[in-house]
Amino acid sequence: MVIEEVTRSDRAVLTNLGQLYRHDLSEGMRLLPNPDGTFNNRRLDAFFLADDPDLRAWIIRAGGALAGFVMTRIESDGTRVLSDFFVVRALRRSGVGRAAAMATFTAYPGPWVVAFQDYNPGAREFWESVAAEVAGDSWLSEHRPVPGKPELPPDTWMSMTVRPLSTLPGMSH
Repeated sequence: MVIEEVTRSDRAVLTNLGQLYRHDLSEGMRLLPNPDGTFNNRRLDAFFLADDPDLRAWIIRAGGALAGFVMTRIESDGTRVLSDFFVVRALRRSGVGRAAAMATFTAYPGPWVVAFQDYNPGAREFWESVAAEVAGDSWLSEHRPVPGKPELPPDTWMSMTVRPLSTLPGMSH
């Protein structure tokens, strides 16, 4: 598994993976496609327009094949936000997602937050397991309303302080 930083020239690949991601979220978030059959993805739009210089994206590859993507941003206080995380269904529960999450977090030790939806099967277990590995006991979770969507169940937000890679059990440079 490798993660490769996306450039704006990777627009088609990231856009296509973004459609799969939004489709995955459509049931729980009650998203419907546009008349042309696509889903909106405002964070991808902002990334391609370079509206936010702190918004970054990586393509996940496993065995050289496309496996998903990760998007992050930085808050004004320096906290990094894992804003989007997608692994194709064929590779879920294979370790690819865990490796991609670990690589993303450990590349930037310090404060992080990640949000997920409780209706997403396995999300809580996955993120709690990853948080325990990269942050030990230094993480917490809370429910927050979805901005502008009071009809939706709240998201779970995990806050953690990621330790440097060299201090993680069984990990080294």
